[in-house]
Amino acid sequence: MFVVFPLIELGVVVAVAGWIGILPTIAALIAMSAVGVWLVKHEGLGVMRRTRESMNRGETPGGEMLDAAMLSIAGFLCIVPGFISGTIGLLLLIGPLRRPVGRRLVRRWTRIGSFVGMSRRRSTVDVQWIGDVTPTTPSATAPIEIGPVRD
Repeated sequence: MFVVFPLIELGVVVAVAGWIGILPTIAALIAMSAVGVWLVKHEGLGVMRRTRESMNRGETPGGEMLDAAMLSIAGFLCIVPGFISGTIGLLLLIGPLRRPVGRRLVRRWTRIGSFVGMSRRRSTVDVQWIGDVTPTTPSATAPIEIGPVRD
């Protein structure tokens, strides 16, 4: 993935540069990154506002946290130069598309995590209070005070 994807991105950039020219290609990459970063900031502020509102109502902001994670991924993809990553990042900025993609990724990661050994099962531990267990007898040696150190 770390070798093949950048090579595909480079191939697409070279193909677009051959089709429209080098300077328009560079301008399009810069514009795509700038618009993506601006949209991530705008959407992120909205997610922060919705998170604060749901927390003020006493609800857990699970959906908002998923949105924030997807916005982080979208922001990263928008910053990385390339048409494929930029397009995927811009698509993740569309609200109705962002949640289903996020849910699908969470389901996939949860399934992989349970395969590796992590589990969503909860266990109950019974605990019995036996009282204060602080020793009542003084220690055999008195504490030693350490003064300033001289070299």
